[in-house]
Amino acid sequence: MNILVAMNAFKGTLSSVDVNEIVKNHFESLNHEVLSIPISDGGDGFLDAISKGLEGNFVEVEVFDPLNRTIKEKIFMIKDKAYIELAKVSGLNLLSKEEQNPLNTSTYGLGIMIKQAIYIGAKHIYIGAGGSATHDCGIGMLQALGVRFYHHGKLIDEKLCGKHLSLITSFDLSHLEDLIEYIDFEVITDVKNTLLGDQGAAHIYAKQKGASKEDITFLEKATKHFADIVEEYKNENFRDNDGSGAAGGIGFGFLSFLDATLHSGIEFMIDLLHIEEAIKKVDLIIVGEGKLDQQTIYGKAPYGIAKIAKKHQKKVIGIFGIKDDLKDNDFLDETYVIVPKYASNDLSMNHPKQALLNMLKKVFTS
Repeated sequence: MNILVAMNAFKGTLSSVDVNEIVKNHFESLNHEVLSIPISDGGDGFLDAISKGLEGNFVEVEVFDPLNRTIKEKIFMIKDKAYIELAKVSGLNLLSKEEQNPLNTSTYGLGIMIKQAIYIGAKHIYIGAGGSATHDCGIGMLQALGVRFYHHGKLIDEKLCGKHLSLITSFDLSHLEDLIEYIDFEVITDVKNTLLGDQGAAHIYAKQKGASKEDITFLEKATKHFADIVEEYKNENFRDNDGSGAAGGIGFGFLSFLDATLHSGIEFMIDLLHIEEAIKKVDLIIVGEGKLDQQTIYGKAPYGIAKIAKKHQKKVIGIFGIKDDLKDNDFLDETYVIVPKYASNDLSMNHPKQALLNMLKKVFTS
């Protein structure tokens, strides 16, 4: 049997490359022909998926993490195209639990990384915008790219983060415009949330980044204030665009200041890595990621790939770490969940490779 393994990361435990390799090796041991394509929908593993699927080279740069500590990270370059994973520079995974607080975290380091990409010749910049630790609407990033933000005429000269959104009363774009005049920006995200409201960035995502109820109330108000300032200057509404709430409102920052295009993460990857062509050539497709829940059918990688597979009447198996309630699961022919049937939650978190192998060996024997 010819099998396509196209799995996303098991967030917090196994990268997409690791997951795909484990599943591929198991099915090859059963004498199947296996094609492995690691997948990301814009979050963790974005660069892994790009670099495994396309020819290019990594360039190491010195940047800043969400608390503006110096780190070294990589940009993936293909000629004049730069691919950047937000999670590697402004990601929640870079902070301890005690450090997580979207009032204090910044995308300044992401801006430095973008500037470095421009300096080494990038004309087209692709940002995988998932897994952020921030809610600053991109003001940290924009500051690093040359935007000057003011509070009643006085320059705010410290590195900007979420708590500064409420202070901004004006800004100067002259330095930014010179830098990005010939640069195209494309943002890859699995998030369709708009900027404000019950389904906006603060109310849906800030809690998981360390925000209290009071912090969420503050961030919602501060974000609205900032959006009002920006949209009055631009004379255009950006807050209601799908994806404007992505990564703590960085979607809004990209749309309103950098004239970016926002893409559905999995649709972008399906096209870039020619996944539909691979699907046509196999008998079985295996998809999956760390968690199967209602969010899966709103643009997550397993659903996006399964939808294409069903168009071509292919069988689809889903493998997940854990499962929540899901009203509609008709996009998968078979579903296997590791916890609790094949491994405890502790084993799955502490020894994820063993937990995944336990399930594979018990379920797939021929």
